Amino acid sequence: MGANYFLHSQQCPHCGIALEDKMHLGKSSAGWCFSLHVYPELALNDWEDMWQYICFCVEEDGHQLENEYGEIISLEQFFSIVWDRHRETHHWPSWLQENHALPGPFGLARHIVDGQHCIGNAGLNAPIDYFIGEFS
Repeated sequence: MGANYFLHSQQCPHCGIALEDKMHLGKSSAGWCFSLHVYPELALNDWEDMWQYICFCVEEDGHQLENEYGEIISLEQFFSIVWDRHRETHHWPSWLQENHALPGPFGLARHIVDGQHCIGNAGLNAPIDYFIGEFS
C-alpha cells in the first residue's frame, strides 16, 4: 500500500481550478524508504533542496501539499511521512532479491540505485531514496 504526494498552487476561488500543474513529490510505500522525486533540471537534487523549495512554495507562494486522494496535508505531516518510517520490517534475503532491494535504515527496504529510476540514497540513517522520471 502506498500513496503519492504532490505540491500545487491553490485553486482559483472563482472556478476551483488549480493555476498550474501539480508537482509530484514522491511516494510513500509501507516497508520501504520514501521515494523522493527529485528534479536535477531544476537544481532540486536531494532532500535539502526539495524541502527548502517545498517550504518556500507553501509558506511564501500559497501552494498546498496533497496526497493522491486529494487530501490536503501540512508541511509537518509531509515531513513526518518522509522521516517517521522507523518500522522494523526485516525483509528476507530472497524477498530483497525478488524486489531489487537492499536492507535500508530502521528495517526498511531500500531501492537499488540503477541510474535510470533510482539515482541515489540519502544516506545510511536517512529513509529516503532519490528518483527521477515517471512514477506508478
